[in-house]
Amino acid sequence: MVERGNELFRAVAAQVAKLQDAEVSDDDVEKLLLSLTGGAVAAIPDARHASITVVERGEVVTIASTDPVAERVDELQTKHDIGPCLDAAWEQHPVLIEDYTTDERWPRFIEDVVAQTAVRSSLSFQLHRDETSMSAFNIHADSVHAFDAEAQRVGSVFAANTALALHSQTWSHQFDEALASRDDIGQAKGILMERYTVDADQAFAMLKQISQTSNTKLVELARRLIDIDHPSHDQRGDGTDSAR
Repeated sequence: MVERGNELFRAVAAQVAKLQDAEVSDDDVEKLLLSLTGGAVAAIPDARHASITVVERGEVVTIASTDPVAERVDELQTKHDIGPCLDAAWEQHPVLIEDYTTDERWPRFIEDVVAQTAVRSSLSFQLHRDETSMSAFNIHADSVHAFDAEAQRVGSVFAANTALALHSQTWSHQFDEALASRDDIGQAKGILMERYTVDADQAFAMLKQISQTSNTKLVELARRLIDIDHPSHDQRGDGTDSAR
């Protein structure tokens, strides 16, 4: 594990260095963040899912998730407005859940995670915090007691490199794009909720199912649904969309 972890650290550090005072594209940043979350899962034996959670002026955005399970954990935290990733984003120390089946913190969130996912332990690190925003690096496992002292050390290194990457000059633009995508998905969920009399979770499940069966990105599907429901919807870029 240590040898593999050191190899990944060197590769990630080289990628992070590219972002410092350099002209890089949004795709470069996205690929790097995905390599960080994916690298943490690869380097920690029992880790299975990872993501970066960003909270900006009350809006929660999940980026660079390794899979839908990591996204679902964030969705449940958004639903209950509480949980380990959000706590880690506020606190300077890591937040560890060793066993979801016995942990007594955030009971409604814990109950939903156990019922809806295979996640049984989590480790979250603060990335940054200021007056209007905060973020966390999250790693999840499907087994209990997955994150021993060495796993926490490895996770902290990936979190530290992620914090550096988030301060690249292209980060703020990428976050704006992520927030815009979240707005579109939220609007599409609202359309489905009204049309089919379903709740928010059911509407999102419908979007995900259609996205998978049609092989269409979730945000693109949401935008198509909005355009169908509101033909005069802004087509990106003329500055008239009130949601922007």
